[in-house]
Amino acid sequence: MEDKGVREYIRVLRLLESATVGQLAGAIEQALLIGATSVDAIKLILEHRRQEPIALFCLDGHPHLKSVRVPGVDLTAYQGLTEGIR
Repeated sequence: MEDKGVREYIRVLRLLESATVGQLAGAIEQALLIGATSVDAIKLILEHRRQEPIALFCLDGHPHLKSVRVPGVDLTAYQGLTEGIR
């Protein structure tokens, strides 16, 4: 079992190939806060932090879209998916 821990540690260190020490440290801290201790979780946190927020879609130059209305979504159907979790 100790061998697996060493491999995981090395995989975490290899994330330094594409991240700074500060970025990796922050991702590790975040992973520990949420109880995610795998290298895959740390990698996902790093990738998420690199993503640019998506800007709002500007309707300038698209006047034909201003009249489009999208109906609201009924989310009550999803309640059944979470009932067994609570």
